[in-house]
Amino acid sequence: MSEVVELRLADVFADVPDPRDPRGVRHSMNSVLLLVFLGMLSRLREMKVLERWAEEHWGILREPIGSDRKAPPDATTISRLLSRCSLGEFSRAFRHWLRKVAMNDDPLTAAVDGKTACQGHDAEGNPVHLLTVFVHRLKVVLGQWSVKGEKTNEPGVLKNHLDELLREFPLLNLLTGDAIFAQRPLVEAIRDKGCDYLFQVKGNQPDIMDALISCLGEAQTRLPAAETAEKRGAA
Repeated sequence: MSEVVELRLADVFADVPDPRDPRGVRHSMNSVLLLVFLGMLSRLREMKVLERWAEEHWGILREPIGSDRKAPPDATTISRLLSRCSLGEFSRAFRHWLRKVAMNDDPLTAAVDGKTACQGHDAEGNPVHLLTVFVHRLKVVLGQWSVKGEKTNEPGVLKNHLDELLREFPLLNLLTGDAIFAQRPLVEAIRDKGCDYLFQVKGNQPDIMDALISCLGEAQTRLPAAETAEKRGAA
């Protein structure tokens, strides 16, 4: 049996440090994290909703998440534990599992994009602007960072985290993105790491456009493998 099959997500979450005093702990850190993770996969983002869902399905959930309690944790217990949980430790544990799952897979292509998360707000109450690296084939996010938190723009955030991204996911060999990422310092950094990129270029980037025309002006054109057609509205 391969290491990929043997490495369970439940075992990976067990490595996340528990910030609580062991005395009086009724639900293990691992079981609570697994319950929250399953709830997120089911689009349950409110703790009271998660509590009701867990109560309804506790007979099925209890053994797989490794709990020996007769009832699931309540919403208050879950919220308090999550507020003290290290997001960095949780992310590292999940990425470790993800690397093992994709270890024997084909080379990965990821889309890089910045979006404003209206559901989340920073300390000042403003919507959080996040840069996300997403693999469509696996339907999973490899990395996500706050743009405002690093006091730079989207290309700057990607450049800052390029080393760790490619180190943790060496199978990542192509990054795609829109025109904002078509900047020389970033693409040079990507190429220096042995990765490829496919970024859009617009007419408001004359220097890059001129360079493309000079380098590819004599290249033979060919039809794309697929084309997108606009759907006509109903009559």
